[in-house]
Amino acid sequence: MRSLEFHGNTVFRASDLALRVATTPSDFARRNLRIFGQKRCLDSDELRLDVGRLRVFYRRHGYFSTKVDTVVTALKDGYGGVKVAFEIREGDPVHVDTIRISGLDSITRPIVDTSDLNLRAGIVFDVTRLQGAIDSMKARLRNSGYPRGDVAASFSTPDTALKRVSVNVDILPGDKAYIGAIHVVDEPLPGAPRRLSDNTILGVAALQKGALYRERDVVDAQRRLYQSDLFLHADVSPATDSSSRTTDSTIVMNVTVGENYLRQVITEEGWAVLDCFKARAQYIDKSFLGEGRRVEFTGQLSKMGYGEPTRVLGGNLCAPAIRADTFSAKINYFAGTTIRLPSIFGLPTSPSLSVYSERRSEYQAFLRTTIVGGEASVNVLPLRDMPLRLAYSLEYGRTEAQPALLCAVFNRCDSESRALLTDHDRPLAIVSGHLERLRTDNPFNPRSGTTLRLDLRAAAKAVGSDKDFQFVKGLVDASAYRAVTSGVTLAARVRLGSTIAFGNSTGFIPPEERLYAGGAQSVRGFQQNELGDLIYIAEDSAAHIAGMGDTVYLNVPADARLRRVVPVGGNSLIVANFEARVRSPFLPELIQYTFFADAGDVWQRSSAIGTGDRKASALFLNALRWTPGIGIRVFTPVGPFQANIGYNPYARPPGAIYYDAAPNPVTGFAPLYCVSPGNRVPALPSASGTLEQTSGVGCPATFSQNVSSTFLGRLNFTFSIGPDF
Repeated sequence: MRSLEFHGNTVFRASDLALRVATTPSDFARRNLRIFGQKRCLDSDELRLDVGRLRVFYRRHGYFSTKVDTVVTALKDGYGGVKVAFEIREGDPVHVDTIRISGLDSITRPIVDTSDLNLRAGIVFDVTRLQGAIDSMKARLRNSGYPRGDVAASFSTPDTALKRVSVNVDILPGDKAYIGAIHVVDEPLPGAPRRLSDNTILGVAALQKGALYRERDVVDAQRRLYQSDLFLHADVSPATDSSSRTTDSTIVMNVTVGENYLRQVITEEGWAVLDCFKARAQYIDKSFLGEGRRVEFTGQLSKMGYGEPTRVLGGNLCAPAIRADTFSAKINYFAGTTIRLPSIFGLPTSPSLSVYSERRSEYQAFLRTTIVGGEASVNVLPLRDMPLRLAYSLEYGRTEAQPALLCAVFNRCDSESRALLTDHDRPLAIVSGHLERLRTDNPFNPRSGTTLRLDLRAAAKAVGSDKDFQFVKGLVDASAYRAVTSGVTLAARVRLGSTIAFGNSTGFIPPEERLYAGGAQSVRGFQQNELGDLIYIAEDSAAHIAGMGDTVYLNVPADARLRRVVPVGGNSLIVANFEARVRSPFLPELIQYTFFADAGDVWQRSSAIGTGDRKASALFLNALRWTPGIGIRVFTPVGPFQANIGYNPYARPPGAIYYDAAPNPVTGFAPLYCVSPGNRVPALPSASGTLEQTSGVGCPATFSQNVSSTFLGRLNFTFSIGPDF
């Protein structure tokens, strides 16, 4: 079999029809390389059955007069083989002439609302869609207190000459019912006593006697039992004799569970490009002091092998990129304890309380050290299938950022003023909310559906935060997936973000709350966090250009060597990703190729940090940075491993360049000099003999780095583990 074609089909795509037949061409590799790959031969018996399969498929969708024939052509290209074509004459569909719905009253009519089910005269008589509408009506009844609700449908013999049919739908709601007695059957581990009480099990399931019976609540109760990790198996269902009664208004429920081990130790070790060696250990008690309370003790280390005091072999076991990050000089850590309750007052909520201490950094952006922090959170379901997480966190610690960033963004250019923001431990209190709507067919490799995530964070003095840490931050992340063929999926994602500071004159926002883009899970043509404006740090001190009197100006040449690049980030963000995901012809369940085009921009509203002043009234769609590329995704037990090559046609943006001199050993003064080419920021000798630049004078963005103009020099490689979006 060399090829399979469909001719004459207009209602259904060829890819949809190919799924309904058994006749299938050989693999791509076999058809084109003829060396390896799966070889499929023509089966004449199956081909005849395929004709019948297509006719049945068309009839179920209302096309009763469809004719199907086949054409088999032998290929004479020296390699042999055949191609098969199905010749289809669809004809006209049969339409619903009249439709009658009976059995509804004033109570059940709003429940079984047929207005959005497209049940009306004039529609095509599609049995598949009719059955879907019937199933929807049944589900609505059973999710509204009618466990015995049913829907019966009948239709007249289709008149194929007049192309019409009549449909009758009878609604049989039955009696409204409530949850009655709940019987719990707990199966302990072999040889072990029972360790969970009935109250604990029902508390986890959040199933209450006297509540209106809803089928979806039963499914949710079983899901919660599984998600608690307290049970190896769980089943929640109506008692057989109870659900079969026709007059009783209560439903007896059976909850059957098999206990799991209640204590667990999890360890993880790995190596990452930006984290070097990392390790994580977690001890879990799933029923601390009984009643299903879950306690987790977690410890985590990263930057091992490079960050002090763990540096070995000069850090050569780590990726070279880590050397450009000053915040990787010390090891990062996390130590914390979390206690989670299965519910509150039997409601489907999941409160938790955490206490922790940590040091974490973002590549070339910031280092956050929390001496002690805590968070109280609760998960609720205000809307169906849209979990909401509400949290309050309070941390006592400090955030260190690049001095050049504090100078350029917040005008803190001397060590004393920078110390006011970064050298003291201060409280940071944040109230946050996270709402998500996930409707995809697969969490790791979706082929259809949508996702929507909303994040809102706010810090204010009124909730316990320091007066200099007051802001509001919002993020919106939306994705959509659509299967084009059995092996090709189109995916798109848009991410928008904004941060607003208030309550202080400088508009200071903690660096960890600023917005950054670029990297493996963002715009893949840029390295981590490097999308948007940049600030540069010179490797060598600047030349002194004489001014008037003792005044000099510090300038570096246009081809100055760089020590590092400092991402500025911003308070506004837009990122868009478009992908075509193609299953590999070799090991299609394991390997996937990606063709992508990413776009994005990060900027500081109303602040000329780099290339110009940007206003909040425009998203600068014409200024988006577009980076196309290709990638490969390999599905592993720990998640999809991705390697991407993005093409970046843009030069690094012009920006200010600084030279951070060593601190004075006597005074401790650590100067940060603006050394942008052509700048006229006056520098005068101080009493201690060091030069001090005049504060309040902006450092011009006149430095441009020379970058490679070759094709290979514009390629950017990124690697990651986990879904990109």
